[in-house]
Amino acid sequence: MIIQVSAHPFGECGSKPKMILEDSSFAIKYNPFKRRLTEQDIPILCKDASGIVAGTEPYTKDVLKQCTNLKVISRVGVGYDNVDLDYCNSNNIIVTYTPDAPSPGVAELTVANILNLARSIVVANNNTKGKNWKRIIGTLLEENIIGILGVGRIGKRVIKLLQPFNPVIYACDLQPDLEFGKQYNVNWVSHEDLFESCDIISVHVPLNEMNRDLVSFDELNQMKKGSYLINTSRGPIVNEQAVLQAIQSDKLAGFAADVFTHEPYSGKLIEYPNVILTPHIGASTYKTRFLMELGAAMDCVRVLSGQSPLSPIN
Repeated sequence: MIIQVSAHPFGECGSKPKMILEDSSFAIKYNPFKRRLTEQDIPILCKDASGIVAGTEPYTKDVLKQCTNLKVISRVGVGYDNVDLDYCNSNNIIVTYTPDAPSPGVAELTVANILNLARSIVVANNNTKGKNWKRIIGTLLEENIIGILGVGRIGKRVIKLLQPFNPVIYACDLQPDLEFGKQYNVNWVSHEDLFESCDIISVHVPLNEMNRDLVSFDELNQMKKGSYLINTSRGPIVNEQAVLQAIQSDKLAGFAADVFTHEPYSGKLIEYPNVILTPHIGASTYKTRFLMELGAAMDCVRVLSGQSPLSPIN
Protein backbone atom coordinates (compact mmCIF):
# COMPACT_ATOMS: atom_id res chain seq x y z
CA MET A 1 0.00 0.00 0.00
CA ILE A 2 1.04 3.57 -0.72
CA ILE A 3 0.87 6.61 1.57
CA GLN A 4 1.00 9.88 -0.35
CA VAL A 5 2.12 12.91 1.66
CA SER A 6 0.32 15.74 -0.12
CA ALA A 7 0.90 18.37 2.58
CA HIS A 8 3.73 20.80 1.99
CA PRO A 9 5.97 21.53 3.76
CA PHE A 10 6.39 18.26 5.64
CA GLY A 11 9.19 17.16 7.95
CA GLU A 12 10.94 20.52 8.15
CA CYS A 13 10.13 21.06 11.84
CA GLY A 14 11.31 17.68 13.08
CA SER A 15 12.19 14.29 11.62
CA LYS A 16 9.86 12.07 13.66
CA PRO A 17 6.74 12.38 11.42
CA LYS A 18 8.78 11.17 8.44
CA MET A 19 10.36 8.42 10.56
CA ILE A 20 6.94 7.11 11.58
CA LEU A 21 5.89 6.90 7.95
CA GLU A 22 9.15 5.48 6.62
CA ASP A 23 9.48 2.92 9.42
CA SER A 24 6.07 1.50 8.52
CA SER A 25 5.56 -1.29 5.99
CA PHE A 26 4.04 1.09 3.45
CA ALA A 27 5.53 2.83 0.43
CA ILE A 28 5.85 6.56 1.12
CA LYS A 29 5.66 9.26 -1.55
CA TYR A 30 6.09 12.98 -0.97
CA ASN A 31 4.70 16.07 -2.70
CA PRO A 32 7.09 16.64 -5.65
CA PHE A 33 5.67 20.08 -6.49
CA LYS A 34 6.69 21.58 -3.12
CA ARG A 35 3.53 23.72 -3.02
CA ARG A 36 -0.17 23.43 -2.20
CA LEU A 37 -1.74 20.95 -4.61
CA THR A 38 -4.54 21.96 -6.96
CA GLU A 39 -7.66 19.94 -7.69
CA GLN A 40 -5.97 18.80 -10.91
CA ASP A 41 -2.77 17.69 -9.16
CA ILE A 42 -4.36 15.40 -6.58
CA PRO A 43 -5.62 12.56 -8.85
CA ILE A 44 -2.23 12.46 -10.59
CA LEU A 45 -0.38 11.92 -7.29
CA CYS A 46 -3.00 10.11 -5.23
CA LYS A 47 -4.87 7.81 -7.63
CA ASP A 48 -3.07 4.70 -6.30
CA ALA A 49 -2.71 5.80 -2.67
CA SER A 50 -4.35 3.94 0.19
CA GLY A 51 -3.57 6.76 2.60
CA ILE A 52 -3.09 10.51 2.19
CA VAL A 53 -1.39 12.80 4.68
CA ALA A 54 -3.25 15.90 3.58
CA GLY A 55 -2.87 19.65 3.77
CA THR A 56 -5.53 22.20 2.80
CA GLU A 57 -5.79 21.08 -0.83
CA PRO A 58 -9.35 20.32 -2.09
CA TYR A 59 -10.59 16.75 -1.76
CA THR A 60 -13.84 17.16 -3.65
CA LYS A 61 -16.17 14.39 -4.75
CA ASP A 62 -14.75 14.52 -8.29
CA VAL A 63 -11.20 14.22 -6.95
CA LEU A 64 -12.00 11.41 -4.54
CA LYS A 65 -13.77 9.36 -7.22
CA GLN A 66 -10.42 9.03 -8.96
CA CYS A 67 -8.65 7.74 -5.82
CA THR A 68 -10.07 4.23 -5.94
CA ASN A 69 -7.74 2.63 -3.36
CA LEU A 70 -8.19 5.29 -0.71
CA LYS A 71 -8.86 4.17 2.86
CA VAL A 72 -7.81 7.19 4.96
CA ILE A 73 -7.24 10.94 4.64
CA SER A 74 -5.19 12.17 7.59
CA ARG A 75 -5.34 15.96 7.84
CA VAL A 76 -2.36 17.97 9.03
CA GLY A 77 -4.44 20.54 10.90
CA VAL A 78 -7.79 21.15 12.50
CA GLY A 79 -9.96 22.32 9.59
CA TYR A 80 -11.57 19.74 7.32
CA ASP A 81 -13.84 21.88 5.15
CA ASN A 82 -11.59 20.96 2.20
CA VAL A 83 -12.69 17.31 2.42
CA ASP A 84 -16.05 16.01 1.12
CA LEU A 85 -17.04 14.14 4.28
CA ASP A 86 -20.33 12.90 2.81
CA TYR A 87 -18.49 11.14 0.02
CA CYS A 88 -15.94 9.73 2.47
CA ASN A 89 -18.66 8.44 4.79
CA SER A 90 -20.46 6.79 1.87
CA ASN A 91 -17.29 5.13 0.62
CA ASN A 92 -15.73 3.97 3.90
CA ILE A 93 -12.87 6.46 3.76
CA ILE A 94 -11.80 7.41 7.28
CA VAL A 95 -10.90 11.08 7.79
CA THR A 96 -8.72 12.15 10.74
CA TYR A 97 -7.37 15.48 11.95
CA THR A 98 -5.15 17.02 14.63
CA PRO A 99 -7.57 19.20 16.62
CA ASP A 100 -5.39 20.18 19.58
CA ALA A 101 -2.05 20.96 17.95
CA PRO A 102 -2.96 24.21 16.12
CA SER A 103 -4.72 25.89 19.04
CA PRO A 104 -1.72 27.59 20.74
CA GLY A 105 -0.35 29.04 17.50
CA VAL A 106 -3.68 30.38 16.25
CA ALA A 107 -4.57 31.78 19.67
CA GLU A 108 -1.23 33.59 20.02
CA LEU A 109 -1.54 35.07 16.52
CA THR A 110 -5.02 36.27 17.47
CA VAL A 111 -3.75 38.03 20.59
CA ALA A 112 -0.90 39.51 18.57
CA ASN A 113 -3.48 40.95 16.17
CA ILE A 114 -5.61 42.30 19.02
CA LEU A 115 -2.59 44.17 20.39
CA ASN A 116 -1.52 45.23 16.91
CA LEU A 117 -4.88 46.78 16.12
CA ALA A 118 -5.41 48.36 19.54
CA ARG A 119 -2.03 50.13 19.28
CA SER A 120 -1.94 50.66 15.47
CA ILE A 121 1.50 49.04 15.35
CA VAL A 122 1.50 48.24 11.63
CA VAL A 123 0.22 51.69 10.71
CA ALA A 124 2.81 53.37 12.96
CA ASN A 125 5.57 51.20 11.52
CA ASN A 126 4.63 52.11 7.95
CA ASN A 127 4.35 55.81 8.85
CA THR A 128 7.80 55.82 10.43
CA LYS A 129 9.38 53.97 7.50
CA GLY A 130 7.73 56.52 5.23
CA LYS A 131 9.38 59.32 7.25
CA ASN A 132 6.02 60.38 8.71
CA TRP A 133 6.77 60.76 12.44
CA LYS A 134 3.25 60.57 13.84
CA ARG A 135 2.33 59.29 17.28
CA ILE A 136 -0.97 57.42 17.14
CA ILE A 137 -3.08 57.25 20.29
CA GLY A 138 -4.24 53.71 20.92
CA THR A 139 -6.06 51.95 23.73
CA LEU A 140 -5.10 49.57 26.52
CA LEU A 141 -6.85 46.23 26.31
CA GLU A 142 -8.42 46.93 29.69
CA GLU A 143 -10.25 49.85 28.05
CA ASN A 144 -11.92 47.50 25.57
CA ILE A 145 -14.77 45.04 25.45
CA ILE A 146 -13.34 42.11 23.53
CA GLY A 147 -15.81 39.76 21.88
CA ILE A 148 -15.06 36.11 21.12
CA LEU A 149 -17.35 34.51 18.53
CA GLY A 150 -16.99 30.78 19.07
CA VAL A 151 -15.56 29.44 22.33
CA GLY A 152 -14.06 26.09 21.41
CA ARG A 153 -10.43 25.04 21.73
CA ILE A 154 -9.00 28.20 20.19
CA GLY A 155 -11.56 30.66 21.54
CA LYS A 156 -10.95 29.38 25.07
CA ARG A 157 -7.21 29.68 24.67
CA VAL A 158 -7.54 33.28 23.45
CA ILE A 159 -9.62 34.11 26.53
CA LYS A 160 -7.00 32.55 28.81
CA LEU A 161 -4.17 34.48 27.12
CA LEU A 162 -6.07 37.75 27.52
CA GLN A 163 -6.48 37.42 31.29
CA PRO A 164 -3.37 39.43 32.33
CA PHE A 165 -4.55 42.36 30.20
CA ASN A 166 -7.82 42.55 32.16
CA PRO A 167 -10.27 43.40 29.35
CA VAL A 168 -14.01 42.93 29.62
CA ILE A 169 -14.74 39.72 27.67
CA TYR A 170 -18.02 39.01 25.92
CA ALA A 171 -18.53 35.68 24.19
CA CYS A 172 -21.09 33.95 22.01
CA ASP A 173 -21.32 30.20 21.46
CA LEU A 174 -24.10 27.78 20.56
CA GLN A 175 -23.23 25.65 23.60
CA PRO A 176 -21.61 27.96 26.16
CA ASP A 177 -19.31 26.31 28.69
CA LEU A 178 -20.73 28.00 31.77
CA GLU A 179 -18.09 26.62 34.14
CA PHE A 180 -15.29 27.92 31.91
CA GLY A 181 -17.07 31.26 31.63
CA LYS A 182 -17.34 31.57 35.38
CA GLN A 183 -13.65 30.77 35.87
CA TYR A 184 -12.49 33.37 33.32
CA ASN A 185 -15.06 36.13 33.87
CA VAL A 186 -16.78 35.66 30.52
CA ASN A 187 -20.02 37.49 29.85
CA TRP A 188 -22.19 35.28 27.63
CA VAL A 189 -24.22 37.30 25.12
CA SER A 190 -26.25 36.74 21.96
CA HIS A 191 -24.83 37.02 18.45
CA GLU A 192 -26.54 40.39 18.03
CA ASP A 193 -25.36 41.75 21.38
CA LEU A 194 -21.79 40.70 20.65
CA PHE A 195 -21.64 42.84 17.51
CA GLU A 196 -23.49 45.76 19.06
CA SER A 197 -21.41 45.92 22.25
CA CYS A 198 -17.79 45.00 21.52
CA ASP A 199 -14.83 47.17 20.57
CA ILE A 200 -12.81 44.24 19.20
CA ILE A 201 -14.31 41.00 17.89
CA SER A 202 -12.35 37.84 17.07
CA VAL A 203 -13.91 34.97 15.10
CA HIS A 204 -13.25 31.33 16.10
CA VAL A 205 -15.95 29.11 14.57
CA PRO A 206 -15.57 26.19 12.14
CA LEU A 207 -16.59 26.53 8.52
CA ASN A 208 -19.81 24.76 7.59
CA GLU A 209 -22.86 25.77 5.58
CA MET A 210 -24.50 27.32 8.64
CA ASN A 211 -21.44 29.51 9.32
CA ARG A 212 -20.72 30.67 5.78
CA ASP A 213 -21.04 34.49 5.75
CA LEU A 214 -21.77 34.35 9.48
CA VAL A 215 -20.18 37.79 9.75
CA SER A 216 -21.56 39.92 6.94
CA PHE A 217 -23.14 43.31 6.20
CA ASP A 218 -25.76 43.17 8.98
CA GLU A 219 -23.23 42.26 11.68
CA LEU A 220 -20.73 44.91 10.62
CA ASN A 221 -23.43 47.56 10.43
CA GLN A 222 -24.29 46.75 14.05
CA MET A 223 -20.72 47.28 15.25
CA LYS A 224 -19.55 50.45 16.96
CA LYS A 225 -17.92 53.02 14.72
CA GLY A 226 -14.16 52.67 15.17
CA SER A 227 -14.23 49.02 16.25
CA TYR A 228 -12.00 46.18 15.07
CA LEU A 229 -12.53 42.71 13.60
CA ILE A 230 -10.16 39.71 13.48
CA ASN A 231 -10.58 36.47 11.53
CA THR A 232 -8.20 33.56 12.12
CA SER A 233 -10.79 30.82 11.57
CA ARG A 234 -11.77 30.29 7.91
CA GLY A 235 -12.12 32.85 5.14
CA PRO A 236 -15.73 32.28 3.99
CA ILE A 237 -17.04 32.82 7.53
CA VAL A 238 -16.42 36.58 7.16
CA ASN A 239 -17.80 38.32 4.08
CA GLU A 240 -14.80 40.18 2.62
CA GLN A 241 -16.97 42.62 0.64
CA ALA A 242 -18.77 43.60 3.83
CA VAL A 243 -15.41 44.18 5.53
CA LEU A 244 -14.20 46.27 2.59
CA GLN A 245 -17.32 48.45 2.80
CA ALA A 246 -16.90 48.83 6.57
CA ILE A 247 -13.23 49.84 6.17
CA GLN A 248 -14.06 52.32 3.39
CA SER A 249 -16.79 53.93 5.49
CA ASP A 250 -14.60 54.04 8.63
CA LYS A 251 -17.11 51.85 10.43
CA LEU A 252 -14.19 49.53 11.15
CA ALA A 253 -11.03 51.22 12.35
CA GLY A 254 -9.06 48.13 11.41
CA PHE A 255 -9.25 44.51 10.33
CA ALA A 256 -6.86 41.56 10.65
CA ALA A 257 -7.19 38.33 8.70
CA ASP A 258 -5.07 35.21 8.40
CA VAL A 259 -7.61 33.34 6.25
CA PHE A 260 -9.44 34.21 3.05
CA THR A 261 -12.18 32.92 0.78
CA HIS A 262 -9.62 32.46 -1.99
CA GLU A 263 -5.98 31.90 -1.11
CA PRO A 264 -3.58 33.41 -1.91
CA TYR A 265 -5.54 36.63 -1.35
CA SER A 266 -5.28 39.42 -3.91
CA GLY A 267 -8.36 41.58 -3.22
CA LYS A 268 -8.80 45.26 -2.50
CA LEU A 269 -8.22 45.02 1.25
CA ILE A 270 -4.50 44.97 0.41
CA GLU A 271 -4.75 48.71 -0.33
CA TYR A 272 -5.64 49.81 3.22
CA PRO A 273 -2.93 50.56 5.80
CA ASN A 274 -5.19 49.71 8.76
CA VAL A 275 -5.74 46.18 7.45
CA ILE A 276 -3.36 43.40 8.56
CA LEU A 277 -3.21 40.44 6.17
CA THR A 278 -1.12 37.33 6.81
CA PRO A 279 -0.82 34.21 4.56
CA HIS A 280 -2.59 31.59 6.72
CA ILE A 281 0.23 31.40 9.27
CA GLY A 282 -1.83 30.67 12.40
CA ALA A 283 -0.36 27.19 12.77
CA SER A 284 3.05 28.15 11.41
CA THR A 285 5.21 27.67 14.47
CA TYR A 286 7.82 24.94 14.78
CA LYS A 287 6.10 23.10 17.62
CA THR A 288 2.62 23.44 16.15
CA ARG A 289 3.66 22.17 12.73
CA PHE A 290 5.63 19.30 14.26
CA LEU A 291 2.70 18.15 16.39
CA MET A 292 0.23 18.39 13.50
CA GLU A 293 2.48 16.35 11.21
CA LEU A 294 3.18 13.85 13.98
CA GLY A 295 -0.51 13.28 14.69
CA ALA A 296 -1.39 12.99 11.02
CA ALA A 297 1.42 10.51 10.32
CA MET A 298 0.49 8.36 13.32
CA ASP A 299 -3.18 8.19 12.41
CA CYS A 300 -2.52 7.38 8.76
CA VAL A 301 -0.27 4.46 9.71
CA ARG A 302 -2.68 3.30 12.43
CA VAL A 303 -5.67 3.13 10.09
CA LEU A 304 -3.79 1.30 7.33
CA SER A 305 -2.46 -1.12 9.97
CA GLY A 306 -6.00 -1.98 11.04
CA GLN A 307 -6.00 0.08 14.25
CA SER A 308 -8.44 2.76 15.33
CA PRO A 309 -7.34 6.35 14.66
CA LEU A 310 -6.57 8.63 17.59
CA SER A 311 -8.53 11.60 16.20
CA PRO A 312 -11.22 10.54 13.72
CA ILE A 313 -13.65 13.05 12.22
CA ASN A 314 -16.09 10.56 10.70
